[in-house]
Amino acid sequence: MPHVILLAKTMSLRVKALKSVPWTATTTISNVVTRFIVTLAAAHTLDPFDLGLYAIVNLVLGFAYLIADAGFAQGIISKQDARPEQLSSLYWASVLFGFAICLAVCFLSPLLAMVYGQPRLLGMLLLTALNFAVAPFGQIFQALLQKNLRFPVLGRIELLVNVSSALGAIVMLYGGLGVFSLLLSQILAAALRSLLLRIAGRTLLQVRMRLSYAEIRHFVHFGMFQIGDRAINYLGSRLDQLLIGSVLGPAALGYYNMAWMLVVDPVYRINPIITSVAFPVFAQRQSDARALRHGFLVVTKLLTTANAPLLLGFAAIAPGAVPFLLGAQWMPAVPLVELLSIIAIARTVNNPVGSLVLAVGRADKSFYWTVVQFAVQVPIYTVLLMRGGLVPATLFLCVVNWSAVFLVYIYLLRPILGSIFVRYAQAFLPPIGLALGMAVLVRMLSMLTIASPSALLIAQIAFGAIIYCGLTFWLRREDVQELAGLVATRT
Repeated sequence: MPHVILLAKTMSLRVKALKSVPWTATTTISNVVTRFIVTLAAAHTLDPFDLGLYAIVNLVLGFAYLIADAGFAQGIISKQDARPEQLSSLYWASVLFGFAICLAVCFLSPLLAMVYGQPRLLGMLLLTALNFAVAPFGQIFQALLQKNLRFPVLGRIELLVNVSSALGAIVMLYGGLGVFSLLLSQILAAALRSLLLRIAGRTLLQVRMRLSYAEIRHFVHFGMFQIGDRAINYLGSRLDQLLIGSVLGPAALGYYNMAWMLVVDPVYRINPIITSVAFPVFAQRQSDARALRHGFLVVTKLLTTANAPLLLGFAAIAPGAVPFLLGAQWMPAVPLVELLSIIAIARTVNNPVGSLVLAVGRADKSFYWTVVQFAVQVPIYTVLLMRGGLVPATLFLCVVNWSAVFLVYIYLLRPILGSIFVRYAQAFLPPIGLALGMAVLVRMLSMLTIASPSALLIAQIAFGAIIYCGLTFWLRREDVQELAGLVATRT
């Protein structure tokens, strides 16, 4: 009988997880599409210098967002038996911490504007600080909804927020508000998201006026490592933009950030289709090594199968796609798009590791790994950027990110999942290899004489899709059947 109960719980968890994927997919697709539309509108209404200033503000905004919940959200999901009293204390601690971040950004804004030598940054940073006074009111509710796998609810909220924010940004851009249009749309998104999360999660938590450190000590300890890991990992992943803005100026950062928005940013949006569902599922099965191993390999396979053809395919058509979509003034971004696609694939492979490590409660190991990687990467990249410029420095990041794939396996994966390197490599190398072959053939197609740039792009996209899908069904039949079987078992 206990075996039957365990099997029933396992199947129920699996069904919930599989039903969650379409909603996270819908959310992410809406996010990627709306951000892409806003990026196109910004490229046609703002110059690279203004977008470089916006990129600097976004770096500050992104860093502050990473630590704004004090790591409490992941702690709630990882700790399966949090009491209502603890959750109320966490709620108010999160709100107070968010206000502290808001004040810290306001306090540091004049210094940052002076460091970058751009007085316009002051007003932009002060405005964006409002996000941190608003966002914490919904963060704990979002964690509870995620913990209970209520991704359909989260999906509806994010869909509404994405569409509303994008419409607001486009109206303000073409209304003449300039770069402030993008900042105001972010505040709109934060406020609307917090309101809707509070409404949706009210049945999961009745917030009381309670704040006790003794009740949340475990979460604070977990969150300290989580914040440290996030902060250093963020600095490591965005080190390029931080240094480009200070060394080469906003215009160079504008080109680089545009390439980032086209290539790397969508990966960070697409991957949560799987990883946001995988984290709570891994956490609930953290004592079952076999289930964790199988689930991790499936997640890795799914992400690389979805991302590799998109990234390498876009790199292949970049010389024609960038000027066609954004205008001829953005041609300097083309080689950056090509190199960043290689970096984005490496980060796709490593992305599920974070969910796994957090699910088994080893935020400390992830933190230590991030510290070492950051310490090694920073000085070399800085020298290359100052002496060689954007392209050599970005090429170095390609080497660093792909080296990290194998080092992460040794330090983080093997202690948790055992010696699975061959199976691990089989999960991500085949889709990447097929995507690379497809990209080479697509680039060769550009040598043909085709009447118009739009016709060439359509031909390249159609040809690439046919080649990749055909090779995948021919050479990866078993993988296709496995992934199709996962979708079929939703019923």
